[in-house]
Amino acid sequence: MKSIHAYGDEVTSTVEMINMGVKHVNAELVFWRHPDHQPVISDFTKSNPEECMAAGKKLDERHCVHVQDLRGRESQFTLNRHGFQYVEHAMPGLDKVEDEEHVKNVIIPKTEQLVQQVTGARKTITFTHRVRCFATDDALLAANRAPAHSVHSDFTRAGALRRVQIINVWRPLKTIRRDPLAVCDWSTLDWRNAGIANRIITPSGWHELGKYAFHPEQRWYYLNEQQPHEALIFQQFDNESDQQGGRTLPHTAFVDPASETGLEPARESIEIKMFAF
Repeated sequence: MKSIHAYGDEVTSTVEMINMGVKHVNAELVFWRHPDHQPVISDFTKSNPEECMAAGKKLDERHCVHVQDLRGRESQFTLNRHGFQYVEHAMPGLDKVEDEEHVKNVIIPKTEQLVQQVTGARKTITFTHRVRCFATDDALLAANRAPAHSVHSDFTRAGALRRVQIINVWRPLKTIRRDPLAVCDWSTLDWRNAGIANRIITPSGWHELGKYAFHPEQRWYYLNEQQPHEALIFQQFDNESDQQGGRTLPHTAFVDPASETGLEPARESIEIKMFAF
């Protein structure tokens, strides 16, 4: 699959970056502490959700991480090399995301067209989408519609099962003022020591998330005040990238301690996940 630059290739000067409001952040990210890196089973069929989530939180380990703002440098990061790419792409009717027919007939087809353009995929099949609009993690026990404040990826090799590329397209519904999304350059990950499989078992089946241990060589990025026309496309699984070190992209919401008060409106976003062939 080919890769394209979503923005122009011009170099942005330091003065221009300041004028754009570039804002690097030192933020506390939640990793997992799990020395032997063996899979962790979260079986929701044998215990209640609160107990399962509490068991997982015992592995939480917080680290202060420097998250770089890519504003003005978007073109330097591409899907194939870094595992993520920002793309300017307007989407009509983002105020109608609760209308399933609009999502099905407008937002998903246009998002699939975007992924085909960026990746060169001949075919895309969307298998899920999610709107996040709650402010606190308490909502995770309900509909999983709050920002996920832990470093994770949505799939592992076992969870994907076979040769496939899984793409996530994430965009805000309004300008981001709190809980922005950070992504890790997958070329800076030590795959032998970083990933921890978290298999989640429910009455309807199982799926496997990737959790990650902290390492100082990891490089984290975000886009300050990301807007609805600034779509973030990132890999959630691509086993053709193994030789380059890339498999799936760790990401997490985070709190900017220098500017967030907790009184800002809840972050609103939509993410669409699809297979790309």
